[in-house]
Amino acid sequence: MSQILLVSPEKEIFKTLELSFSENGAATQWTDTAAKALALIAEKKFDLAIIHEQVSDMTAKKLVENIITLNAMMNCVVLSSMSDEDFHEAYEGLGVLMRFPLIPGKAEVKKLQDHLVRISRILSSDKPLKGDRNP
Repeated sequence: MSQILLVSPEKEIFKTLELSFSENGAATQWTDTAAKALALIAEKKFDLAIIHEQVSDMTAKKLVENIITLNAMMNCVVLSSMSDEDFHEAYEGLGVLMRFPLIPGKAEVKKLQDHLVRISRILSSDKPLKGDRNP
């Protein structure tokens, strides 16, 4: 079962996400601050963090940087009002999977789940990836 950490000052914005993830067998846990999120990540294994851009005690970008310091394999998604171009520029190199709108819905969850399935297939494949010279 996937473990998903939701980080936002308001839990209500994750209502649709929580329902969609629950329907697909994933467990979610919500927290309202970056400090609490980092403490939870230090104690428990999460597969994914979904972070609102307006966390009260730290920017979402700084939180992502801290998360990958604790667990470089943890996937992150950020809820952001930035354009795709600005978002890519701001988060480039941090391994953020995607940007969600500030109030995400089922379409975003579906897109994310499809993306995670593709990643899982790549990681579990015994075949060398295209361009790999060491079969």
